[in-house]
Amino acid sequence: MKNVLIICDTFPPAFAPRMGYLCKYLPEYGWNPIIITEKQPHNIYPELAEDRSITYINYYQSTNKFIQQLKYTFVFLADFFFDYKNIAIKRTAQKIIEKQKISLILSSTYRVFPVKAACQLSKKNSLPIVMDLRDIVEQFPKNEHVSKQFSHSKWLNRIISSLITRKLLRQRNVVLKKADYVTTVSEFHVRTLKKYNEHVTLIYNGYDPELFFPKRIQSPVFTIVYTGRILSLEMEDPSLLFQAVSSLSKKGVLNSQDFRIQFYTDEKTKRIIQGLSEKYGVEIFVDCYDMVQSSFVPGILHNSSILLLLTNKAETGSRGIMTTKFFEYLAVEKPILCVRNDEDCLQEHIIKSQSGISADTVEQVENYIMEKYTEWKENGYTHQQTNKTFVEQFSRKIQAKEYISIFESLLQQ
Repeated sequence: MKNVLIICDTFPPAFAPRMGYLCKYLPEYGWNPIIITEKQPHNIYPELAEDRSITYINYYQSTNKFIQQLKYTFVFLADFFFDYKNIAIKRTAQKIIEKQKISLILSSTYRVFPVKAACQLSKKNSLPIVMDLRDIVEQFPKNEHVSKQFSHSKWLNRIISSLITRKLLRQRNVVLKKADYVTTVSEFHVRTLKKYNEHVTLIYNGYDPELFFPKRIQSPVFTIVYTGRILSLEMEDPSLLFQAVSSLSKKGVLNSQDFRIQFYTDEKTKRIIQGLSEKYGVEIFVDCYDMVQSSFVPGILHNSSILLLLTNKAETGSRGIMTTKFFEYLAVEKPILCVRNDEDCLQEHIIKSQSGISADTVEQVENYIMEKYTEWKENGYTHQQTNKTFVEQFSRKIQAKEYISIFESLLQQ
């Protein structure tokens, strides 16, 4: 069994299921994952953290909110000016390398941290390194990857966000050139990152075949379901859906007793949804629930009638985002409604997978809802006959083999 040291910005039970599912399947192919990551407060994927060798570094978390805010301010400033977070995780990781026989380093991030530390460890210990970028700065409109507001002044926030973005890009591009291999999540990401390293390969996000599979369950209620957050309306905008439901409601073809739009999400998204649903007069149809642990998601999807994907036109919104929920939607073979059409990779994959519709007009959304609403009334459930051969390539188990192929090739070199 070979050991791979995985250094990442977040890991289950918090977010980043990409690395969590990879670690689930690596041992089946003779690789043992040893993980070091930042401690996060979330508990979304607890099962992916079980029986794993994980070291968590607590940069911010505290039971006292005042102390936590002080820690956040200190760490942010220390990291921005002195690279504190990379130094801390590198020191801890070096101790692991000295105790364990490590064959390779894999570092995963959504911006930069901690690939710089991973790169320095790779050089110091003469270990091959693979960098996995599941998100990049360029995919976000208007520096929205910087979610923290530093001032009540929008002008000052824009300046600070711009400075942070330039620093992140400069750091990332330097370390990218030193990676033996780079993996990422969409064609847009590949094109962007190949400017800095020619050894970039595409490994999509995916679904766990042990959890997500087709299942036909009759339901007394027609539900349009969304599982996840909305970062901003520029990136994920449900307005087309609400406009269509408003129109159908005025036509008298929807009944709030058997037609529901359900969001499983965080508090910020709940506020966004509440405001939009009131704006379009559809709040009677909308339910907002708390985010659930990943083990509950398959059941929610199986009982749904339409699965909702939120995005926006790639030219003005997010670019190249192929979210995990899309692939989990594909696997359960339920109709997918994507609003608004991104006119990019999501639309292309929806067409190739034959999984639903990527809409850019209210009329398209209305027609699609009524088509599936009618199907549900006749059968008690909906089902989407997808292109199974196309969908199977996104299995997390198959994707683990793709990573291992890269690992083995680097060791042979």
